[in-house]
Amino acid sequence: MQSTLKQELLAKIALTEDENLLLLLNEEYDYFSQKSQAMRVIDTLSAEQLAELTTLINEPFGHETESYADFKNATARWRTK
Repeated sequence: MQSTLKQELLAKIALTEDENLLLLLNEEYDYFSQKSQAMRVIDTLSAEQLAELTTLINEPFGHETESYADFKNATARWRTK
């Protein structure tokens, strides 16, 4: 006997004519079913991508953020007539 949720999903999929939506659902299903087999996104990264991710993780949060006052000063010329 199928669960109510499973029945609802099957009914919705059966009525769907949007090929892009079906492709998206298929990709998501494949991703999450592989995830249960211990596949991690990080395992698919190249050495360069992994190094870049590590660098980004280790950067201090907000180090490139400007204060609101600096933003106002930098954009003041746009607000003049």
